[in-house]
Amino acid sequence: MAGVSLRHLFKSYGKNSPFVVKDVSLDIEDGEFMVFVGPSGCGKSTTLRMVAGLERVTQGEIYIGGELVNHVPPKKRDIAMVFQNYALYPNMSVFENMAFGLRLRKTEKHLIDTSVRQNARTLEIEHLLGRKPRELSGGQRQRVALGRAIVRHPKVFLMDEPLSNLDARLRVQMRTEIIELHRRLETTMIYVTHDQTEAMTMGTRICIMKDGIIQQVGAPEEVYMRPANMFVASFIGSPPINFLEGRLRLGKEGGLVFDTPRFALPLSPEKSKALLEQSYVDKAVVLGIRAEYVHRAEDVPGLGLPTEAPIRGDVYFSELVGADRFIHIKVGEDKIVMRAAAYERVADGTKLELALNPKFTLFFNRDTQQVIA
Repeated sequence: MAGVSLRHLFKSYGKNSPFVVKDVSLDIEDGEFMVFVGPSGCGKSTTLRMVAGLERVTQGEIYIGGELVNHVPPKKRDIAMVFQNYALYPNMSVFENMAFGLRLRKTEKHLIDTSVRQNARTLEIEHLLGRKPRELSGGQRQRVALGRAIVRHPKVFLMDEPLSNLDARLRVQMRTEIIELHRRLETTMIYVTHDQTEAMTMGTRICIMKDGIIQQVGAPEEVYMRPANMFVASFIGSPPINFLEGRLRLGKEGGLVFDTPRFALPLSPEKSKALLEQSYVDKAVVLGIRAEYVHRAEDVPGLGLPTEAPIRGDVYFSELVGADRFIHIKVGEDKIVMRAAAYERVADGTKLELALNPKFTLFFNRDTQQVIA
């Protein structure tokens, strides 16, 4: 097992080409499950491929287990990679696919047989060892790809969107199996996905990227509750966070009020103090609040401070999502999503008065989009 350190990594595909990875620095601890997440083209897979040695580093350094590996070929880095398309040899049986890496290392035959069968049993594919990949389902092929990586006992596992070709039910099942596999092996894993649900449920920590730049690194709860900027706040979480533009002004009691043409919301004393210290009086800001902290005012009497101008809106759409219902509300020009229980049916056109939980409001600088409170 080994940790991985990235030091000021840059990647471009030519002298005059723009950088697709820009100054990425990150320490991944020994035994950690690190998930890289972000939209397509953000540089997450390119970063993973540089760690694997499949892409040359333009600038910067990569260390695996404390050893600089920039010029070490992939086969000598003691890593195992699981690809999106499984990359199984179609003419080989499951057994032969899993044993291939060990045979290249000239491992003794009886050790290969023991290792392959033991790991096949762990992954519940022992009964498939004689089959060819074309005879397997997508989930079975993914297990074979994982098994081929596991038998080698590498220092680091690298996984590049390994579940994206599976249907929704299989993705959930394989997520659980990979998490259990990590707990059992206690090996460093670096996992790339564009699916923020995968990132939130699987990672010890999450590295969120955009345009080749790391936006934030932290535990799932941290990036969800304390996002560094508006991109992270909107990318992590479903439904996306609500953003409302307004200005901050002094209220009658000396605290701050978030003011819009449609409503005025007094801030909690803690938020007021933090924003007053940063001289945000009479400045335009963006308020962010997640759907679970938006309520019907009648359901939470006395929540927070009394609004100077109530938040009133009209329901224009409601969607059922499993145990939840997302209620979409127009408040003038603004749109707010409220999370409710599935049984709470609200007809389109219903007029609602809303309450926002002041404890969970976030404020962002409108120009830099960085969090300010």
